[in-house]
Amino acid sequence: MIAAMMVASLSASAQNDDLKNEIGVYYGFGSASTVVSTIATSLTAFSSGDQRGFWGPIGLEYYYHVSPVVGVGAMASIAGCKWGNDGEQKTKYITVMPAVKFNWLRKNHFGMYSGLAAGLIFTSISSSKGNTSGDSSATNFMAQITALGAEFGGQQLRGFAELGFGERGVLTVGLRYKF
Repeated sequence: MIAAMMVASLSASAQNDDLKNEIGVYYGFGSASTVVSTIATSLTAFSSGDQRGFWGPIGLEYYYHVSPVVGVGAMASIAGCKWGNDGEQKTKYITVMPAVKFNWLRKNHFGMYSGLAAGLIFTSISSSKGNTSGDSSATNFMAQITALGAEFGGQQLRGFAELGFGERGVLTVGLRYKF
């Protein structure tokens, strides 16, 4: 469905240089959920020699540009970790946040921006160690502050990299398509 919308918008975008919508995919490094998981498991994992694995956040974003400078939208991501000798405990993080983006440098093939997002993170923990197993979940507040973002490429398809703090990570990289 998204691909059909992109193809349909190509001809409309060719006639209209004002590209107001953008969708993107991203991957973050050093997300808040990874930091929290590392702290929470550091004593047990390091003392027992357990193996840990972290991934994500992997996410999607959408922005509608209400002006050349301001875009409003939302982002959603999923991240996870596992620890234990055989991955006995697994944690999944799903985040949904409304967001705002401030484009403060806009050129044909390069742009710079900052952003803010705040919403909810849904945490799910499943454990199966020995003869015991258990599941738990929690919902908490989560945010992202993008101090500096840079995008580069063509008018419609651009790569991007961001420095910030929150659930998207300290470093976030991805692709955006404007239509």
